[in-house]
Amino acid sequence: MFERTTAILSANNISKNSLQIQFVAYRNYNSTEDKILQSSRWESKGANLRAFMNTINSEGDWGNEAIEIGLWHINRENEREDITQVILIGDAPPNTKSEVKQKRNRRGEAYWKQTKFAQATYYEDELAKLISKSIPVHTFFVDNRAEVIFKEIAQRTGGKCERLDINSPLGAEMLTKLVTEPILNVHRNKKGNTLIETYQYKFEKSYA
Repeated sequence: MFERTTAILSANNISKNSLQIQFVAYRNYNSTEDKILQSSRWESKGANLRAFMNTINSEGDWGNEAIEIGLWHINRENEREDITQVILIGDAPPNTKSEVKQKRNRRGEAYWKQTKFAQATYYEDELAKLISKSIPVHTFFVDNRAEVIFKEIAQRTGGKCERLDINSPLGAEMLTKLVTEPILNVHRNKKGNTLIETYQYKFEKSYA
């Protein structure tokens, strides 16, 4: 993603330092405070993000997931510095309001009250904040059970939604394309469609 994005930006005389990305991993309420949400620093170097991802393992599961915690984090970050867009990748819908309460009770409110997640939240509440700030959320579902709600999230925020087949041999190529184009689109006001067109000409492949 970084190699391709910076190549396109440099070719159009746009500083690669204008590109900063943060990776965030969210899980569920059966994870501890330090694992329910993990985030990298804001980075302009792909190698640093790769190093962060090498520390991330799958855990938690438990049905619908704590997307609300991920969105909560985004809203907090946006208070410090404007976020232009969000890319959400997942295989499950967010927890319902009743599930948030039920799942938090697994460890107990006494536990959560001592953490930065002391105040329970719901994905609808966090989504409303993103909508009020006109921050698009592009969603990519890797399991059909997430399709309906991911499409709804994208539609309501002005983002786009796609299915991501991570089991395809071309999955990495597909993910790179799906993520890179929205990043380049941030600079649309400067270059119109030039960046996307340049990317498609230089890197586009068939995923059939």
